[in-house]
Amino acid sequence: MRKTGLTVLLAVAIGGFCKAQDSIPPEIRVEEKGDSIHFSASLRPLRQVAGAPSSFYTYFWELGDGRFSFEKEPLYSYRDTGLYQVRLYATNNYDDGKAPPTRPRPVKIRKKPTGTNTWASHFFHGNGNIEMKVNRNPRPGEDFVTLIGYRNQSADSLKGSIVLFFNERQFGQDGFTLAEKRYYNGEDSSSLSTLMATLSPMKCSPQRESRESLADDPAESDHTESLTRQASATREEKAGWMPDFNSEARSMLHVLQTTYKQHTVLHFPAIPAGEEKFVFLDMNTLPGMIQDTNAMVGLTAMLVPDDPALSPEVYQLDMQVVASHDPNRLQLKSRRINYRFMKKTKELTYKVQFQNTGKGPAKKISIGIAIPRQLNTRSVELKSMSPVCRWCDSAYNRQSCIDTVRTDDSVYFVFNNIYLPGLQQEGVTNKDSTQGFVEYSIRFKKKPKKIPFSTRAAIIFDKNEPVFTNKATAKFIKGISPGIMVGYSALPSKGGYSAKGPLQFGYVLAPYAPSRPYFQAEIFVGLLQQDEFTSAVIKDQRDTVIGNLKYLITGRSSKTTTQRNSFEITPLHYRYNIGNWIGVGLGAMVQVNISEKTTTENKAYFIAQQLPLDVMTSVSTTKTGTRWLGSWNAAPFADLQVGRVKTGPVLGLRYLRLLKGDITNRFFLYAGFKL
Repeated sequence: MRKTGLTVLLAVAIGGFCKAQDSIPPEIRVEEKGDSIHFSASLRPLRQVAGAPSSFYTYFWELGDGRFSFEKEPLYSYRDTGLYQVRLYATNNYDDGKAPPTRPRPVKIRKKPTGTNTWASHFFHGNGNIEMKVNRNPRPGEDFVTLIGYRNQSADSLKGSIVLFFNERQFGQDGFTLAEKRYYNGEDSSSLSTLMATLSPMKCSPQRESRESLADDPAESDHTESLTRQASATREEKAGWMPDFNSEARSMLHVLQTTYKQHTVLHFPAIPAGEEKFVFLDMNTLPGMIQDTNAMVGLTAMLVPDDPALSPEVYQLDMQVVASHDPNRLQLKSRRINYRFMKKTKELTYKVQFQNTGKGPAKKISIGIAIPRQLNTRSVELKSMSPVCRWCDSAYNRQSCIDTVRTDDSVYFVFNNIYLPGLQQEGVTNKDSTQGFVEYSIRFKKKPKKIPFSTRAAIIFDKNEPVFTNKATAKFIKGISPGIMVGYSALPSKGGYSAKGPLQFGYVLAPYAPSRPYFQAEIFVGLLQQDEFTSAVIKDQRDTVIGNLKYLITGRSSKTTTQRNSFEITPLHYRYNIGNWIGVGLGAMVQVNISEKTTTENKAYFIAQQLPLDVMTSVSTTKTGTRWLGSWNAAPFADLQVGRVKTGPVLGLRYLRLLKGDITNRFFLYAGFKL
């Protein structure tokens, strides 16, 4: 007991100590080295995740003047004197704690540097004017920085607006909150309504107006014409019009508004050709963001130039919600599959991202991927890769190349004779150069059951132990399938009781093509139900006089007919499909009579007591008024269906046991169709 108690106390103490350590921000150290500042930091000790590669920190420095660094200890020369707020965002990879919190550290620069500033962003990898990065993949309850870079490489001068869209509507609940925006280059916050108001159609080419205004001066006219030919396409020159992208920008913004729930807008002043600028946005990942980590979430940034002759640009960043920070991961794009519209030939796209986190370069990287049984390994097609290589079967000896090996349940991509620097390698300053990926597509063998399936990858750098990625799980969109049902109820006769109908019309809601037990909701209207009770003839030996003749009453009988129209609902209906052709179900039905009308017919039978003998029947009818919502009933039931029970037409038979009434057994024969 002592040991147990001591163990518990020790665990609590260690847990409390770990939590306390997680709340300690980095201690940023600053050292002047000539015209430059050398930054370094003291961080809490790493706590290794059992079975994972060696834990390590990655670094993102915001230097306080609109520039940044991903180096561990950057050496940076500020462009001017002043007070700068420096922030360090350290990410704990393969560590079981939280990332250290960030706290600004003021750094005062007293003298202006005299040397040449050699800082380079290494940020843009595409041909566009806008791109995004995050310092780490979001983990529920943790913050991250969205770094938006914009530049001018398409005009003499570029100014405009940037709109960042976040929180996709498809996830229902919000995933992020925007905590802080930091601008360093004269940007101002704006609004989407203000931006939309500026996007009016352009009616005339500025170049044409300029040419017309200068037509009186031949020298100026010739010079202007020469410049116009350099800046305009032949088609535009002949027509006298410049392209107008305002309507395109409005359309793109409307589409993004329907995709995302939230946005933020900034306007930036004119920047000359060749310059790069950066915006820093602190975002918090909400603790209950998405129940399923490893989901793909997106951020989209759109650059809208003020000049309507310049085309708007869109950049989408796909991020993975992670349970822990791991630079090696497997992603499935469009992981929510619409089963209703998918075919056997539908493609899934996977992306395996890897990073050499070691202290030296990797020359061979092998990526093994377990293929779910629903997918066809022979249909694997490599879409893109980094580093870019040619196929090994067409490469010369010792040339960098990639090879693919397929088996029945796996596929392997092997990079040979490459050079991928290590993240902790001396002299490596560009974090992106240590990363790579393979993106491939794969098709289904056949249309699968509607159940989730997962896969994961193993990555081997040279001859090291394999690094296993997260599981990427594909899920089918639940989808509700409406349907219609039409049928007729039969009620067996019992004694003097008999019934016909009702004729029933129903509306059904159920999951589309379910492969597991599921609940189904139904609403019916029952029409023209008719219940009858006919009493036996009762002997009555009494004399009576009708007119001047004397008759003997031989008997009496009665028939009561009730006509009903009803409304039925099944609040509980649990079903299971046995394969594709048979389905069974159990449930309960509640019936409320909408209208009810009763007719009673009484008969008396007479015979004359003198010649000539005369036989006569007397009939009297009594009708009640229509009763509305007069009574109710309920019944448990068992159900059997045959046909395309998941997606198509079915025939069904349902047995119901009514809780009250003269006839309690009912058989409902129906036809149904799912839409």
